[in-house]
Amino acid sequence: MKILMLTSTYEPLTGGAETYARLLCEGLAERGHDVVVATDGSWLDGLPLTSQEPAGRLLRLREFAGRVDARDKVKWRQMQYSVLDELGGALAGEKFDVVHANSHETLVLASMVALDMNAALVCSLHEQNPGLEQYGEGRCRLSYQVLPVDMYFAASRFYADRAVGYGVPADRLRLVYHGVPAVPADAAVRAALRRRYGVVDGRRLVVLPGRVYTRKAQLDLAAALPAVVARCPDVQVLLAGRVSDFAYEERMWELLRSLGVADRVTLRQDLGAADMPGVYAAADLVVQPSLEEGLGLAVIEAMSAGKPVVGTEVTGISEVITHGVNGLLVPPSDPGRLAEAMVRVLSDPELAASLASGARACAEERFSQDRMVTDTLTGYDAALARRRSHANDGPGRQR
Repeated sequence: MKILMLTSTYEPLTGGAETYARLLCEGLAERGHDVVVATDGSWLDGLPLTSQEPAGRLLRLREFAGRVDARDKVKWRQMQYSVLDELGGALAGEKFDVVHANSHETLVLASMVALDMNAALVCSLHEQNPGLEQYGEGRCRLSYQVLPVDMYFAASRFYADRAVGYGVPADRLRLVYHGVPAVPADAAVRAALRRRYGVVDGRRLVVLPGRVYTRKAQLDLAAALPAVVARCPDVQVLLAGRVSDFAYEERMWELLRSLGVADRVTLRQDLGAADMPGVYAAADLVVQPSLEEGLGLAVIEAMSAGKPVVGTEVTGISEVITHGVNGLLVPPSDPGRLAEAMVRVLSDPELAASLASGARACAEERFSQDRMVTDTLTGYDAALARRRSHANDGPGRQR
């Protein structure tokens, strides 16, 4: 099968959508499928325009950005079509069986590409709250009701419920959880990693993975930390993720300083996807106090590494964590309950070991990379069958 993945962001930019695209495409390529990943290369000039990677052939499109600002071009037209011009030149007439869009904006582009090639069109829409954007209702109706999508992949019930709410029928919707590779446990490697990430001898490391902004609730962890340190004075915290809201970051540091625990916290913005298995291996506890999550990929990654996790009772995380079995759940926006749960895990080695074992078992059963690839291929086959059955129906065949 020949597959074209359109993803507006890709590694080394880190995030759930970027990790999903890489891991899915790596798994597809490992099974012998011909994969091309096309993404925005304009934001990082140092990377090659074309490279062969484990995820397939990677195209980092860059020329389109200059065309948008060209004095002799109509900017609005270039905003819509310059990516297609560059992509078409890079592909030099290649045809694909499946075109996979990894976001709302790439779905618009992918629709035109798939229609031109008569390829099956599939999508994974990762945006948390697209309906809250300007003209968000129209944006969602376009993606879920109008564009000629043969198959929607939902990473969790959160995304599946949204698709159903916009009228996507069951035969064009597949619940396919994000999968992650297993992270091997090695005591010697763990010790070296802890030194790399600055863990002081005799201290235990709490990791909060994720971008620094309101939804990830680093402020709640900051507010909880004094109570944790009072009961577990050997704790230090690593925030692993880039800053997406500088004002929020400043509020976080101000709160940490005012509470006298700023020296317990390190922020690392330079950690990419390749570093995160090591971060989890070094951790004693992973916390995810998010105010909302579509799925919580970082939670799944931590579980795959066999780490106890404390998360919030929000859609997405509560779909992954079974309280007391493979992690602990607390209400969102409740630093007191968050502190209690963290202390409970850190103070009870037997509980921590039990949660860690349950976490790894759950990740292997429900959230493996292999299962994600298998389920996605089944969805591709269904999309191709749908495309073939409607090949001669003309305009409106998707409805």
